Amino acid sequence: MLKSAIRNRFYTKACVLFFISIQLAFFAEANIVVLNGLSHEQVGQPGGQYRDRIEIQNSGSETKSVKVYLRDYWFSYTGESRHDEPGTLQRSNASWINYSPQLLTLEPGEKAAIDFEVSVPQSDSLRGTYWSVIMVEGILPPDTTASTGGVKINTAIRYAIQIITNIGDSGSKDLQFLGLELVKDGERNLLNVAVENTGECILKPEMSLEIFSADGTSLGVFKADRRKTFPGTSITTSIPLEGIEPGSYAAVLVADCDEDHIYGTNISLEL
Repeated sequence: MLKSAIRNRFYTKACVLFFISIQLAFFAEANIVVLNGLSHEQVGQPGGQYRDRIEIQNSGSETKSVKVYLRDYWFSYTGESRHDEPGTLQRSNASWINYSPQLLTLEPGEKAAIDFEVSVPQSDSLRGTYWSVIMVEGILPPDTTASTGGVKINTAIRYAIQIITNIGDSGSKDLQFLGLELVKDGERNLLNVAVENTGECILKPEMSLEIFSADGTSLGVFKADRRKTFPGTSITTSIPLEGIEPGSYAAVLVADCDEDHIYGTNISLEL
């Protein structure tokens, strides 16, 4: 048990979203793949421009069509996420982005590039991080087969590629702990930690927990992988607690965002 813990279950979401349309019994292949990552982060200056590209490929054996469009992106530690119309979020950079093409067709094995340019407005008020996503979505062909009963499932896949612009080294950085929960994953204990980015810049905290016995001896430092959080968003990370016997312990929880921005809190836990 954890003192002052918020009792919620925390979930994570992937950037790849699946849309399923139920028809008759087979699974259509999702063969469009993104080759160069789901995140493009660069530094921009007011009045400046930069260019980049998204590389995709049709890895299947049939011709595939793809549509490309912009959305804003927000997510919460509760598992909620939204892909709203571009320009909805206060820190959206969607209006800065021009991209081409908006629609393309790829033959089997063919590769293509979606080129985009980010034009940062000339404004002294810009600080910190701005972002949106370019959506790359496969288009399902119309079903021309005759219905003979049963269920057919066609699966379309879409990717949300994050386009992140940091305005120089400007903007404040701040992180708040929202809640903790100790859960069991089989025989293993996990400490779920929810945090919110309350600053102006993107943060990529690495969570660690150092556990101490009753006599003050350190029993080790336990870490979770870094995860990204934008201003006004929140995440949950899970720290595995391997090899700790049941008992009562003091611990220090640390979120290391960079060498100048480290946030910590003391906690008590009982395994």
